[in-house]
Amino acid sequence: MYCRCWQDGLAIPAPVGPVGIDQDGRLGLLKLWDRSNADEHGAVEDWLRHGCPHEDMRFAHEDVGAWAGVRIFQQTLREAGTSNFPRLLSYLPRTNDGWIPAAEVPAVLTELDYFENRARLPDKIVLVDEATGDGLYSYIEGCRGVFVWGRDYDLGVDPDGFFVVDKRVDPPVTLFRTVRFEQRVLPGGELEFADSGRTVRLEMTPIAGYLPVPPQRLAVQVRPGSAADFAYLLGVLRRLCAASLTTGNPVNWI
Repeated sequence: MYCRCWQDGLAIPAPVGPVGIDQDGRLGLLKLWDRSNADEHGAVEDWLRHGCPHEDMRFAHEDVGAWAGVRIFQQTLREAGTSNFPRLLSYLPRTNDGWIPAAEVPAVLTELDYFENRARLPDKIVLVDEATGDGLYSYIEGCRGVFVWGRDYDLGVDPDGFFVVDKRVDPPVTLFRTVRFEQRVLPGGELEFADSGRTVRLEMTPIAGYLPVPPQRLAVQVRPGSAADFAYLLGVLRRLCAASLTTGNPVNWI
C-alpha cells in the first residue's frame, strides 16, 4: 500500500518520468521496460526505496499468510456463493501480483461484512489430531487435497479421507487411503501409517513434524465452517482496505 508522498509533493522529485500507478497497481516509471531504458527504471526503483520517509514509499504492509490459507479462503468464497463475492474473487491474489483498485475497496468491505455476518459457509474437511482435537490440514480443492508434496510421495486429505500417493511409479498410484489411522516414527528415518486393515512404511518425515511431539492418532473429520477460521486473513484485508481509504491508493499484492 503506497503512501501519498509522491502525489502530494512531499517526496524527493523522481529522477526521471513519467512516474505513476500503472495498470497493475504498481507505482513506478510509466514506460515499458526494455534495454534502452533499463537505467531509468533502475533510478526510479532506487527513488521508490529512498524518496520519502516511508520505507519503499509504503504506507502499510501486511503479510497475508501462507498460500494455503488464501486458497482455502477463495475456495470457501466460491462454495458460499460466487455471486456474493464477485470483487473478492476477482481481486484476491492468485500469484504474487495483482491489486484492488481504490474505487473498489468500499465494495470489498461490504463483501467482507457479508462473509463475516450473514454468509452460510460450507463445511470443511480436516485432518485432525484425535488426542487434542486440533485441525492440522484442510482440504484444498485447488491443490487436489495434497498438503505434503514429496519427492517420492504426496500426502493429502479430500472428501474420501486421507491418502498417500506413490510417485515412484508411472502413473502414480494411491498407496494408502483411510479415514482414521495411526502414525509411528520408526528408527532409521521411516514412518509407519496403520489403520485396521493395513500398514505402510515410508521414508519421510512425520505429519505435523513441526510440533514438539508429532500426533499419533489422526482422523479425517467434517466440521462446520466459520468466519472465525479466517480471522487473521480477514483482519489483514480490513487493515489494508482502511489504509486504501486513507490514502486513496490501491491495495497491491507483491
